[in-house]
Amino acid sequence: MRTPGLLLSVVWLIPTALIAAEPFRFEGSSALPLVIIDPGAQPILNEPKILANLLVIDRGPGKFNALTDAPTQRTSIMIEVRGSSSQMFDKKSYAFETVNESGQDHPVRLLGLPKETDWILHGPYSDKTLMRNHIAYELSRRMGQYAPRTRFAEAFVRERDGDLAGQYMGVYLLVESIKRGKDRVDVPRLRTSDSGEVGGGYVLKVDRVGGPETYFTSDFGSILGFVSPRGSRLDDAHRAWIQHDFSQLEERLSRRDFRDPQQGYARFIDSDSFIDYFLLNELFKNVDAYFLSTFLHRTSEGRLKLGPVWDLDLSSGNASYGGVWKAEGWMLFPDDPRRGSAVPFWWDRLFEDPAFRARLRERYYTLRKDVLSEPALFRLIDETAQTLDAPQKRNFQRWPTLGKYVWPNPRPYARTYPDLIQNLKTWFHQRFVWMDANVDLLAEKGP
Repeated sequence: MRTPGLLLSVVWLIPTALIAAEPFRFEGSSALPLVIIDPGAQPILNEPKILANLLVIDRGPGKFNALTDAPTQRTSIMIEVRGSSSQMFDKKSYAFETVNESGQDHPVRLLGLPKETDWILHGPYSDKTLMRNHIAYELSRRMGQYAPRTRFAEAFVRERDGDLAGQYMGVYLLVESIKRGKDRVDVPRLRTSDSGEVGGGYVLKVDRVGGPETYFTSDFGSILGFVSPRGSRLDDAHRAWIQHDFSQLEERLSRRDFRDPQQGYARFIDSDSFIDYFLLNELFKNVDAYFLSTFLHRTSEGRLKLGPVWDLDLSSGNASYGGVWKAEGWMLFPDDPRRGSAVPFWWDRLFEDPAFRARLRERYYTLRKDVLSEPALFRLIDETAQTLDAPQKRNFQRWPTLGKYVWPNPRPYARTYPDLIQNLKTWFHQRFVWMDANVDLLAEKGP
């Protein structure tokens, strides 16, 4: 059994990317929306966020968008570079908040997505298909679990006056950030009653953490980061209540009678969400699954629910470490003991319960009939590739990475976009074959 609270900080060697951007001028128009970031004379940094203008040209479905068109939306934003290993790439990803003239949060609708203030503009680079996060989030929603909604766009970052066409940055994915909200992670607000009793919901994550205000350590030694509310906004009473509430789950999982329907863990977690998280991340063989970018939230019923899924660009054959390039093997039960020790002990306990394993098997075979069938997944991949047909050509003119190594791509490196798509479908086919042959054994005997 994994040791509670043992959080691994795995340091992978990340070589500097040596692929230079090519000069490129955006000419004509795009079936995708155009997103323009104008930070004035300031560089966009990792920290702090800077004030910039965001312009959108989105004339609607079936219409093409050109830089000569009038912007359909303008808003002020506070923006910064985001990511961890991806920050070494010239094609940056960004996090931003929409604000009003006074610099205060100002919720807006962007590219048809529900109104909010916090957004991610993800710039796929190592994922040369440009679509892994998009299809993973879409599949999660089809499975009945909330996942961030996305919209593809072509982006520009104005770094100098004039010639905006020459400041093209490629294909990007606008993504809802993970936070509490009616149209996002729908949990009740954290609140204190007149009698001083704390209740409500919260969002946590298993991930890298920052300063002491950003996380807590549970009574069983697990390290959880605050997502919503942010740790900096919590007083001592609310912080202590979240730690105690979460620790109840771990206490039930640690008991000898943890399988008991009344006294065990079943009253404290949404088991179906854990099963769906497992199946999706295992289908994709997500290298970060379980110990990084793993989110949990407390529902209105008082149960801990796993999700939303997040950050699957290094998955489905797209990493040369962690066994991701192979279609065989469970990510939750790896050969590498370093990775296994970083996974919270909850998973070992859940798989010690035959009832949990039986539900997992039943859910897998149900999903394989439709949502996770090979035809359904391949149709989603093909539809996305069609959407990106012309934009991806411009993207790879700007960033000539086809046929070249970009960290952490495994060999061989596909030389064309159609080859990338075919390789992705071939990998998923092989993954389905392996999971079909091994899920019964897992359900019957456990890991």
